[in-house]
This record gives sequence, C-alpha cells and structure tokens, in this order.
Amino acid sequence: MILYEKGRALYLNLTNRCPVSCGFCVKVPWDYRFEGNDLRLKGPEPTSAQLINALEAKLGAGGDWREVVFCGFGESTFRLDEMTKVGLYLKTHYPKVKRRLNTVGLGDLIWGRNIVPELARYLDEVAVSLNTADPKQWIELLRPAPAYRDAGFAASRAFAANCVKAGIRTRVTAVELPEVDLKPLELYAKSIGADFTARPILA
Repeated sequence: MILYEKGRALYLNLTNRCPVSCGFCVKVPWDYRFEGNDLRLKGPEPTSAQLINALEAKLGAGGDWREVVFCGFGESTFRLDEMTKVGLYLKTHYPKVKRRLNTVGLGDLIWGRNIVPELARYLDEVAVSLNTADPKQWIELLRPAPAYRDAGFAASRAFAANCVKAGIRTRVTAVELPEVDLKPLELYAKSIGADFTARPILA
C-alpha cells in the first residue's frame, strides 16, 4: 500500500528503506502493518506518477483532507526526487492541504549535500525524530547503519536547525522511553526555534 489514511491526513509510503534500525520500531514485530494497512512494498518503489494518481483518487474526490504526510515504514528522503515532484504538485494543485515530512533527519548524509533548500520549496512542516540529546544514546537507540553511525547524531540536529532557518515549521520528536531523559532534548528544540513532541511508544 502506497497511501493510507489516518484521521484527516493522507500518508504516503514511498519506501521501506531506512538508514536506522530503531530498537523501538514496530515494523518488524507488526510485519509492516499499521492499523490494518500493509505497508510492505513487495514490488518496485512507487513512482511519482503512481503517488500522484493515488492522491488524486482521494483529493480529487473531495473530502475534508487537511494534510499529506510523507511517512511510511521507511525514510522518505531516500526518494527525494519523487517526493519533490509530488510535493510541488500538491503545492500547485492543492495549496490548502498542508504538506509534512516525518524523518529521522539523515537526508543530508544520504545525499551528501544540504537538501533543506529543496524541501523548503514545498514543505509546510517537518517532524524530526531525534529521540535523545545524548550522542551515545542516539546510536544505542536508533542503531544506524555504518555509513551514518559517526556523523548521524550531529547531522540530524543540523538538519532540524536548518529546517527552522529555512522557514519550515519544525517539530523535534521523541518516543517516551523509560531510559531517556527528554528534558535536554526539549530544551534543544526550543533553543533552535522548533516545537517539541513526546510520543508514546507503540506496542
């Protein structure tokens, strides 16, 4: 399934690839299912045309849709080109529908460059899942792939700060884990001009 609904939002499942393997992630124990939706992409990853067609089937039919979210069981910034095409399409044809990205904030490392200026062309909001203010604990919790292990913590923080500077509404998020002190992370979010949200752990 490349598109699923939650409340008044439409979620786009662009990829199952992810640069981290969080210990609290539910995609493996839940077999890539979420609220009755099968988010395992068994064939090729969806093209921008397929994503737009899926959105049009919902948005074009009317309904009180408030938001489109780039978020599935994977890191959407791996599909930056497709996400950009879809985001610009939405901005042009459905400007009243908010556009948000949920991310772990490693898009700059994935692409080897600052991708925020491109995201700022079409995103209204970005939620960056940092989960801790401690670099060692970040590695323990998110279990990044080797390519992202050394620079990942700093890169994700820089990504959040750059989103704020680019004028994108930015929300730093964290899963409420008993071993994590979230106060330092909340203070960090406020220091860069971002909002902060603690999310209950899924079980």
